[in-house]
Amino acid sequence: MSRLRTGRPPSPAFARLRPPSPAESDWDTVTVLRKKGPTAAQAKSKQAILAAQRRGEDVETAKKWAAGQNKQHSITKNTAKLDRETEELHHDRVTLEVGKVIQQGRQSKGLTQKDLATKINEKPQVIADYESGRAIPNNQVLGKIERAIGLKLRGKDIGKPIEKGPRAK
Repeated sequence: MSRLRTGRPPSPAFARLRPPSPAESDWDTVTVLRKKGPTAAQAKSKQAILAAQRRGEDVETAKKWAAGQNKQHSITKNTAKLDRETEELHHDRVTLEVGKVIQQGRQSKGLTQKDLATKINEKPQVIADYESGRAIPNNQVLGKIERAIGLKLRGKDIGKPIEKGPRAK
């Protein structure tokens, strides 16, 4: 039914003047377009889980370890095992012998660490790490340095000049 300016439904006498449309026929009917499901907190509650189980729905629950608590320093079973472990695991580093050969070869060619790094497309810090023995050996980088300074850095004959023979294809 149409409403008058007062915001109230029209009087029954006024309503008889025209037939009601299907949308206006029933004042008590409420159409719900979308019903919201339970919020996340409600869905996680013990009550909601039990109700879902009673209805026969599939319920998947997973307990999160130390969720929302500051338990990163708690002692676990493996902590004692790790403490008993005596073997020290670390990466091998470039030997000082290789570092000295790189330094001598670079200086014999008249290159600075920065010049050598630019020549082999690496950062100057990489060359500094290799010369001081702090670097973890990388065969690609060692190969580039070998070609740039002309000295072997790998194998038995470290420090010997590289023989420039024909490359095999």
